[in-house]
Amino acid sequence: MVFAGALPCIILGYLIAVKQMRGLIAGWDESKISNPEKFAKWIGYSVLTLGLLIGLIAFIWYLGLVDEIGMTILLCVVSLTPIPCLLIANAKYGKHGS
Repeated sequence: MVFAGALPCIILGYLIAVKQMRGLIAGWDESKISNPEKFAKWIGYSVLTLGLLIGLIAFIWYLGLVDEIGMTILLCVVSLTPIPCLLIANAKYGKHGS
């Protein structure tokens, strides 16, 4: 879980938020965003947070503090983290109307 889930999210989140590699965002169109840097920070840090939470869940599972069903539920809940961040970023920095 750490190598297949957490590390790619952490690396991509860092590249998007800190290094401003906005081309890594799927469907990126800078003309539709009023402040691309802040938008990328919202998206990048949400993906970075997702990676850290996946790593934390893997560590908790490794310690035996949660069983497989609990781990699955936690992963399902955590996987939704970027969605509200995308909606907030789109509401704040998306160009609405003409």
